[in-house]
Amino acid sequence: MFIVNPCTPQNIKPLKFGVLVVLLSIFFSGYSKASTYYLSSTTGSDSYSSSQATNPATPWKSLDKLNGFFKFLIAGDSVLLKKGDVFYGSITVTKSGSVFAPIYLGAYGKGENPVVSGLITLNSWKLVSKGIYESNCDAQGNNLILNDKQQQIGRYPNTGYFIISSAQNSELVDDKLAGGNNWTAAEVVIRKTRWIIDKSTIIAHNGNKLTFNGNKNTPKNGYGYFIQNSINTLDKLGEWFYNKDRKTMAVYLGNKAPSYYKISASGVNKLVEINKHNNISFNSITFSGAGENAFSIVQSKSISITNCIIKNSGTEAIAASFSPFLVVKNCIISNSLSGGVNLDIGCKNASVVNNVIKNTGLMAGMGKSGTGTYEAITSFGDNTQIEKNRIDSVGYNAIYFGGNSSFAKNNYITWFCMTKDDGAGIYLGDWSKTVNKKVEGNIILHGVGNSAGTNQPKSLQAEGIYIDDNTESVTILDNTVSLCSNNGIKIHNAKYIDIYGNTVFNNGIQLRLEQDHYLATSENIRNNKIRKNTFFSVGNTQTAAKFSTNGDDILSFGQIDSNIYCKPTKRYATDLPLASVSDKKIAVTGNLKMTQIERSRLQNAEKRNILFEYNATNDVKVIALNANYVDVQNKRYSKTITLNPYSSMILLAAEPDEIDKLQAIEYSAVVHKTFER
Repeated sequence: MFIVNPCTPQNIKPLKFGVLVVLLSIFFSGYSKASTYYLSSTTGSDSYSSSQATNPATPWKSLDKLNGFFKFLIAGDSVLLKKGDVFYGSITVTKSGSVFAPIYLGAYGKGENPVVSGLITLNSWKLVSKGIYESNCDAQGNNLILNDKQQQIGRYPNTGYFIISSAQNSELVDDKLAGGNNWTAAEVVIRKTRWIIDKSTIIAHNGNKLTFNGNKNTPKNGYGYFIQNSINTLDKLGEWFYNKDRKTMAVYLGNKAPSYYKISASGVNKLVEINKHNNISFNSITFSGAGENAFSIVQSKSISITNCIIKNSGTEAIAASFSPFLVVKNCIISNSLSGGVNLDIGCKNASVVNNVIKNTGLMAGMGKSGTGTYEAITSFGDNTQIEKNRIDSVGYNAIYFGGNSSFAKNNYITWFCMTKDDGAGIYLGDWSKTVNKKVEGNIILHGVGNSAGTNQPKSLQAEGIYIDDNTESVTILDNTVSLCSNNGIKIHNAKYIDIYGNTVFNNGIQLRLEQDHYLATSENIRNNKIRKNTFFSVGNTQTAAKFSTNGDDILSFGQIDSNIYCKPTKRYATDLPLASVSDKKIAVTGNLKMTQIERSRLQNAEKRNILFEYNATNDVKVIALNANYVDVQNKRYSKTITLNPYSSMILLAAEPDEIDKLQAIEYSAVVHKTFER
């Protein structure tokens, strides 16, 4: 008999070894009992026993059967759905796996991913008025699909906004409302700021005044609104209205019968619900047609979603709250009406990696109200990794993140701020202090901007990288930003921002530092470092850099040196400065600003001679050249250039004897001061 005396030092090793043996034996004995259960909606039967369901020849049929059995699963168990099959309904997780043996939900067989669908096909249509047909159904959420395409809820007008004459928190006045339909019980959608589109139920409609449920965001005079969610709005193919009281779906189909179309609506709000259960893994499954979220994850740790397709979600594809160690990897997420991946401050140590996220928040009024909506990735937990995602076509911010030591790296972002604006490809705005954030090696193109429904219809406010109010401790390193309507990189009331080695090309303004203090809580721009970047303008209306402040403190903004500023030669822009600086007391203009804080190299270039190339892949890219070129550092290229992953290069065509004419020179500008009277 071996007796352990915990007070004897020589017995410490045997004690630890013994505990390890016991733990391993428990783990492997539990894992050895793990089973695999099969489901097939085409060949299965829910009358099979659990023992029979472990044989792919005798699978269960429905998700209801799985949900009833889920509590009996053990760590390490697998549930496999047959490829090519469609399973209507939802999955409710009621049991946790373990750290080393998660409960696994995946696929078996050959063909396309199995589909978990929340869509119900609508039939038995009747004509209720010219072009409008109605079907009985129990719809959920915010989704109607016609011929495999999401449709806009009926709205008036069909495009654009009416303009508010005057407004208070819960009412607005517009003379165009007098007469016509009474809009009581419909929804009013109001653009309250550049970045907020709210919707509220209309309580009363009296003449030219609408009264509605108000909230903290007050409408503004001169901004816009429209009306939706009423059968009286239906006059365009695919527009729809769901009557919750009568449980009927009305759709405008024009002069063609319903049999001409395939029409479905969401009958399930959430396709996967996980609440206070841990260590669950989903792989190679398609989730389609959630009325709200495809995944709703609450207070659940170590949830993994990999190689899945998530499409046509009524709000967010994935919404998680206080769920650390969440993994979303190698997924395709498309057509989410309010957001792609939305993770709150409690989702620490999350990884959102190598996903394709497209067509997010593109229908005004179909997303959620307030801020942080119409976005592809929203994440605020500490230590979040957002890497190598390809994001295309977003209503607002492509990536909005925060959290201590979080980073966005090597993401490829195109077409954003398409529904609302004053946002960015990558946006950071801290309302509580976090540090050590990084934006590195991203390629960001086509910040569009949308001014419809604002009081500045000619202003398009889309930034490439936007560091907003009170943010601090951010490194912006080796990014490429191009074709943004407003600014390439914008720093607004922020401090301790390190901007290094970025290529900022062909934006409205390449670099913008703006201090305005329109909020009492706004910080000063301080202690920033902006070094070794290229800020390259090509249009006559573009500026390489612009600084402004409400005080007399530009020299306190930080260290700004060793950058290269470029714009067309004077024959293309004779009256516009390379950069401009203004503050409350001093206006400064000149070919290059602020010699007191900077000595930079000036590179002139003609628009017709510019070649801009980027590499948004994981592989080295070799590009053939058809002429002689130099880069902004005067390095010569004649046959090819080689671009590393997530990098870019600006080249200027030149014959060998012309290269010297394009050399960068040390430039020290004269500062012209004009004092306000």
